[in-house]
Amino acid sequence: MRKIIEPPSLPKTVAQEAVVPTSVPSKQPFAGDQPTAKSFDVMALKQYFHIVVKRIWLVALCFIISLAVTVVNLVKQVPVYRSAATLVLSRGLNLPTQLRGKDVENALGDFVDTQVQILRSGQIIGRARERVNRTPADIASKLIKVSVYPIGRAAVISVAVDALDQQFAADFANAIVDSFLEYKAEERMETSQATAISLTQQANRLRDELKKAEDRLLQFKKENSVVAISERGNVAANMLASLSSQSASLRAQRMILQAQQPLLNQASDDVILQTLGSPMPAMPIATMGSATNAQTVTLASGPEGLLERGVVQRPRWEDYRRERSLLESQLALAREKYKDAHPEVQRLTTKIRDTQRLLDQEVQFALQQYYAELDAMQVKERAVSRAETEWESEALEVSRKADEYAALNRDANRLRGLYDLIFNRLKEIDISIGIEPETVRRLERAIPPSSPITPRRMQSIFMAALIGLGIGLGLVFGLEFLDDSIRYPEEVSRNLGLEFLGVIPAANWDPLDLRTHLISNIDQKSGLAEAYRNVRSALLVASKEQGIRTFVVTSSVPKEGKTTTSLNLAVSFAQAGMRVLLVDADMRRGELHKFFGLEGGRGFSDVLNGQSKPEAVIQRTGINNLDLVATGPFPTNPAELMLRSEFNSFVDYAKRTYDRVIFDAPPIMAVSESAILAAMADGVVMVVWAGQTSRRLAQMSLQIIRQRGGNLLGCVLNNLEFGRVGYYYYSTYYGYYDYDYRYDRPESPPAKV
Repeated sequence: MRKIIEPPSLPKTVAQEAVVPTSVPSKQPFAGDQPTAKSFDVMALKQYFHIVVKRIWLVALCFIISLAVTVVNLVKQVPVYRSAATLVLSRGLNLPTQLRGKDVENALGDFVDTQVQILRSGQIIGRARERVNRTPADIASKLIKVSVYPIGRAAVISVAVDALDQQFAADFANAIVDSFLEYKAEERMETSQATAISLTQQANRLRDELKKAEDRLLQFKKENSVVAISERGNVAANMLASLSSQSASLRAQRMILQAQQPLLNQASDDVILQTLGSPMPAMPIATMGSATNAQTVTLASGPEGLLERGVVQRPRWEDYRRERSLLESQLALAREKYKDAHPEVQRLTTKIRDTQRLLDQEVQFALQQYYAELDAMQVKERAVSRAETEWESEALEVSRKADEYAALNRDANRLRGLYDLIFNRLKEIDISIGIEPETVRRLERAIPPSSPITPRRMQSIFMAALIGLGIGLGLVFGLEFLDDSIRYPEEVSRNLGLEFLGVIPAANWDPLDLRTHLISNIDQKSGLAEAYRNVRSALLVASKEQGIRTFVVTSSVPKEGKTTTSLNLAVSFAQAGMRVLLVDADMRRGELHKFFGLEGGRGFSDVLNGQSKPEAVIQRTGINNLDLVATGPFPTNPAELMLRSEFNSFVDYAKRTYDRVIFDAPPIMAVSESAILAAMADGVVMVVWAGQTSRRLAQMSLQIIRQRGGNLLGCVLNNLEFGRVGYYYYSTYYGYYDYDYRYDRPESPPAKV
């Protein structure tokens, strides 16, 4: 989006303005356009100021209208007075926590809102109407509005009355407050009595419930010894722990014995005897007793355990094994000496068989003892488990009775506590009835106001002035934003994409004497003459670099000053010693001949029609080195004439004869032959009226020229009014050359050709 304010940059020197646009195309036409560090820009403030001054009439109009409307409304308004009384709120007597419900325990803000709604209710307003002792018609004619609102976040309520009478406003506000206090007193009395009745009923009910609870507790104590319950619980717990330990120990022993059974079936006799003969790990068995005097007895298991307890005699299998080994050794020595039939060998063999038979008997006996021990372990485990189950039932029964006693005791204590609280609260209410402090108190009484709240004349006038100024400034900057014209030299490069050739200041030309429009007839030291010389310098640099000799001067729409620009550019080239031919190519409204006092009956159209030679239509202007070709008769088909070969012949002749050829072409957007002429010439100079030419129209014109193949050299910003608001930069710059070229006829409108 285009900015509303785009202040131009100060030009540095005339040479920079003339040379930079064409010799260095990549740069902006002014050195001030280069980006600089952001800082406080006094010039920007001046630009805003001048934008406001430019349309100060609009600001003044809005200001006056706003004041006028406000004054009229103030005259019509009837004075309204406001009087206010205030109330302060505080908490009343709090109920105990056990008796307060969620609806009672509200935040102070909710309490304040409730009181505000009560004050606004019709009941309070109706009581206030009766209290002021006035007729309903009188009240309706004077009362405007009643406002009730909390003050900030404090528990203070303001009751404000707007009325047409000062005394009535104060009386009605006080009447509302008095009615509200009376209502609260009645409510408090009724609430206290209702609370006392309710508490009495609750106390009687709780007393009956408490008596029943105490009877149940006493009956339970009679039926069950409370002290014995505690002791029985401890004994049952200790016994249950002891039996659980024994059960776990017996279960572990049985599991070990059962785990040995499949292994023994596959083991050899020696392994069986060694396994069953080795003592099993000791299993601790806690003796029955209390937790403080419990002792642990370690019992062995397996055959060794049976021997230790005297159940069976100690086995002799180790002696048999030792004897068998000794006999086997003797048999081996005997066989080395004797044969198997020898009596000694036979004797030793027989003894070995007898010893082995005894070992087999020991193995069978050990296995029988193993299975017997396993069965015994299972019997013991079941016995201990049964005892454990019985003691567990006993412990549960004792625990149930203990819990029942605790529940009865808690219920009785709870009812006793509630009864005490309600009884104490009932005594407090009996004492506080009639002397309880007010929860709502009057903070300030309403007094008659000294001045009305509306209309506030000074404030209204001041606000009207601010509103009028705000609307005016908004319109000013809004119109400035909507202004689509090319206003500053910076916009030429930024918005049009053209090189800036120079700026031509505006002048009040004498409309009755066209010859005064020539810069050859004005002060050569003026800023106007210097401006055209700057444009000439820029075109000379461009023509030297690109070899340009024919120029077309055109614009987007009529009345932008292209004719005056082409005329004075031709004069400035001629003053530089060049032979210049000025051609009036506007074959619809061409009037260049009038500026020199020459005839326009024959000219450019005659050459294009083939009726005249170029040298026959060239006229001397009276200015050295400057000749003119007028339009001639206005043809009906100027666009077609531009496409004829006679035009190329004319241009060739002009180039051979003159150093520069300048065509004054019609506006691009108005006729079609301008684009054709722009495409055939060496270069095109665009003239834009500063502050008037629409940016969109200028862009469309440039697009047409580029599409036709025209060579755009740059743009001349014409009719720039340095005295106009917003161009104070350039006004300061050109003021050095005393540019202001005016006639003493300010009432005549400036002629723009």
